[in-house]
Amino acid sequence: MTLRYDEILADNSFGQIIGPTTYHINNNTIPSSSMTTNSDIMTEENKPLSLTEEYDFPLEDLFNMARHFLKEKQGSKAIQLKYTENVRFVALSKQATIGKWDSSHTQSVGLLDVVGNDRKQAWITLGDMSKDQAKEEFVKLLLERCPTFRLHLEAHHVENEEKERLK
Repeated sequence: MTLRYDEILADNSFGQIIGPTTYHINNNTIPSSSMTTNSDIMTEENKPLSLTEEYDFPLEDLFNMARHFLKEKQGSKAIQLKYTENVRFVALSKQATIGKWDSSHTQSVGLLDVVGNDRKQAWITLGDMSKDQAKEEFVKLLLERCPTFRLHLEAHHVENEEKERLK
């Protein structure tokens, strides 16, 4: 059974589609499973949209919003991270702000400082990852681990659009 886009809107105003369905949009056949998330949106060259294109924010702003959101929500019901995930976030943050690990950037970590040693090792394992790659991975990891961050970004986007409209 195939439905046209306007039939979906007419019959289903809440967007709840039951069962496997195929959609025809702009003469392209799209299975329903590919329309579940924004990350599945494809550009004309069949590449997924980048974070900056998807959310219409520069990567630096996305990264800063992600860091602020994580700091604000960490430990609350909004986001529960495993120890290894938290260490990964710290390492990515260091890589994105400072760059590759260098002993001149850090104080020596004590032998019994397990958390400090884990964070240091996670940062070292990032190796030559660029600052932009680290920022992008930080944001993607937060989007995976905390679905409310996507809503947070969308709310900021709507707020910015409203500010622009009022100017």
